[in-house]
Amino acid sequence: MNPEVSSSAKILIPVGDLVSRELITRALHALSSFRDPLIVLLHVVEIPSRTAALDPEVHRHQIQKAEERLNELARWLTSQGLKVKVRVAVARSAADGIIEETERDGYLIVFLMKRKMVSRWQRLFQRSVSERVVRHANCLVLTAPIGKTSSRSENRANTKIP
Repeated sequence: MNPEVSSSAKILIPVGDLVSRELITRALHALSSFRDPLIVLLHVVEIPSRTAALDPEVHRHQIQKAEERLNELARWLTSQGLKVKVRVAVARSAADGIIEETERDGYLIVFLMKRKMVSRWQRLFQRSVSERVVRHANCLVLTAPIGKTSSRSENRANTKIP
């Protein structure tokens, strides 16, 4: 292997309705051992109906709105000195869109921010996005609950010592 040629690690960060800059910062800090990583921000526009077409033109407004949100986050990451790319996909589910992206473009890691913890009863009837991605993605998947970091610091601040 030629020492002058270093392949950049590609890190996929799917972004839904909620995003935590704190979690992204922590994840990127943990992944800082990768030299010059390429961060790909992905939003999946979900079209769950099996009868609706997956034609992106039909959902142009949703795609443009998602691109605007991702571009704002991309500007922030770029200001931190990172290489960032933005992608918006249309799929039947967020998990399908994320898995398809990992298959298409050779990622090293997917960093998922979980919105909520699912109860035992809910697990019987529905699979979480992160569970499906962990099972089917062809790369390493890291997950972190969005509310976890903020609630810990708030709980410490609000805890009374007897």
